[in-house]
Amino acid sequence: MNSYLKQILSATSILVLLSACTGTPSASKTPKIDKTLQKVSLNGYLSDMTSAAFEWKPITDSRVEGFIVYRNDPDAKNPNALQSIDTIKNAAVTHYLDEDLQPGTLYHYRFSTYNKQEEVSIASERIDVQTRALLPSVSFFSTAEAMPRSAKLVWRPHTDSSVVAYYLERRTGGGEKWRKIAVIKGRLSAEYIDEGLEDNTRYEYRLKAITHDDILSQPSDTAAVVTKAPPKPLKTINATQGKAGIIELSWPAKADPEVAYYQLYRATSNNGRYTRVADKLRSGSFIDKVGEPGQKYFYKVVAVSKDGLAGELNAAQSAMGTTLDAPKAPTDLAAMVENATVQLTWRAGDSRTVSYIVTKETDKGFLSSETKQFRNIKKTLMIDSSLKPDETYTFSVIGVDKNGIASAPSNSVQVKLEDKK
Repeated sequence: MNSYLKQILSATSILVLLSACTGTPSASKTPKIDKTLQKVSLNGYLSDMTSAAFEWKPITDSRVEGFIVYRNDPDAKNPNALQSIDTIKNAAVTHYLDEDLQPGTLYHYRFSTYNKQEEVSIASERIDVQTRALLPSVSFFSTAEAMPRSAKLVWRPHTDSSVVAYYLERRTGGGEKWRKIAVIKGRLSAEYIDEGLEDNTRYEYRLKAITHDDILSQPSDTAAVVTKAPPKPLKTINATQGKAGIIELSWPAKADPEVAYYQLYRATSNNGRYTRVADKLRSGSFIDKVGEPGQKYFYKVVAVSKDGLAGELNAAQSAMGTTLDAPKAPTDLAAMVENATVQLTWRAGDSRTVSYIVTKETDKGFLSSETKQFRNIKKTLMIDSSLKPDETYTFSVIGVDKNGIASAPSNSVQVKLEDKK
């Protein structure tokens, strides 16, 4: 088939999808070919990733009103079929720019002129245009060594001068979708620090270059990083039981060279709310000066790394510590009164008791009283000769052990001297 016949078949088989404005080919019928109309003679074309520019020789035929541009659709069922994509309504035009093309794609173009009678010329020779493929990404993209709760990304700046920025994507593990986390401006930018990450977690990154016309390059190779892990939870902690007023704690210190110090937490029950009671402990011991007798506490120790990463409190082993109980209270307190003297006797409630405190409360009237204590009594007997007639006295006894821990009061006895007038 000769070239002339192919041009005629091409022009008559095209559906011209144009508006129905006066002076333009109709969209409802196949255009009639006027073989005498001047054809478009292309000088050539230029293309980049998303556009193609064409130039042709000036039209000297006064009957020509403009031009029709034909192009294929690479995504159509028949990707080689051409159809009208644009109308140029000025015969003096010698250039055409087609934009929003797909990168790395082959397109076919033909051009024809048309007159006032909506007749078209024989189409130009088909010209094939291959748009440029997407830019490759940067040639080097990597992560620095593991960092605490952050990742440092470094790359070699792109060599293409059309690049103006970088599009950074991240995913956690291989199963998630990529998500944009930053746009880094400047072709010569070469690093980015991603902060606020989870401990001991693998993150994957990739980089795309962005051109001045907002075209993304191909993605870079994937770079991965695992953020630093906090110190492992302590599995051993010792707490004393039964010491007076204190609980001594100990644990194996600095088994991990990354550990900088320890934090001590305390709760009133094993599964209760732990609050910090000591921080920045450099050694593996601590004395908790509780003060209260018979107090029970649960303790956990958390290691903190040189990077400030604290171990998980919930995973740490707990230990129970107690202080020495108060001695049992004296019993069987009794009073014998003779004249203005009272003799008090009682039984020791606990073998730990080394001395006693006798409390004397004098009733002074409505809602008024006076209290006096007699300390360091070594025997289970005391005589008080300071009683006054018509006054009511209440006595009780407290036992004290060698650590100075006082018991609860004994039973009380009440004494009153009658006035013998």
